[in-house]
Amino acid sequence: MEVNHNQCIFCKSTTNTFESIEHIFPESLGSKEKFLDKGFVCDDCNHTTLSKLDEELLNFEGIKFMRAIYGIESKKGRIPVCDFFNLKTENPEKGCVRINLQSKKQVRSHGDAGFDLYFKGNRKMDSVRLKLLARALYKIGYELMCLDHGRDFILSPRFNEIRDIILGKKDFSGYIIIGSNEKTENPQMKYYSLKDEHGKEFMVFDFVYLFVRFIFDMERREVLPKAGTKFNLMTVMKF
Repeated sequence: MEVNHNQCIFCKSTTNTFESIEHIFPESLGSKEKFLDKGFVCDDCNHTTLSKLDEELLNFEGIKFMRAIYGIESKKGRIPVCDFFNLKTENPEKGCVRINLQSKKQVRSHGDAGFDLYFKGNRKMDSVRLKLLARALYKIGYELMCLDHGRDFILSPRFNEIRDIILGKKDFSGYIIIGSNEKTENPQMKYYSLKDEHGKEFMVFDFVYLFVRFIFDMERREVLPKAGTKFNLMTVMKF
């Protein structure tokens, strides 16, 4: 008896085509090593629902900016160009990134310690967009569990809700903490170029949308602060 090793971990289909491997992190983030072999994700899910989630994640302002300055190419070999509200990037030559700012006030130099760079996205961070980003992150976590624990483990009923959310079959809600003194709905970010004690450069993002928390467990949800609760410079919002 021949065993069928093709079953999609999302829609559970065994009859769809399975011609592609599944990169757990989007390939355009430079991910080449962590992937699921052919037979785990059907082409229908891979090239429709899941690709749209990857695209939303890749176009998130902070991630897109990091891809631009690190020169991480897309699958087509192109380095992304940022065209934000008050910042644009160019690639005049290979290995070179030019950052065009609307105002000198957006950057603050700290000498050898590095610099701060402030910029604002040109797309509103509404509940629709937040849910797409959340589903993209859930997809990554779900696939990592499959990589570590196998297909039988994640196809158990305990993950039915997660699968439905990733595929867009079930609505859900979450919480986000934002700067309470910000009046814009566009994501705003500060980029820090710093050096550690050994002189090695590293980079940090301080998102105005500091933290997103998505909860399914009602018991855990009860302990979260209510929407509208204000902390020091932050407000809890629910979507």
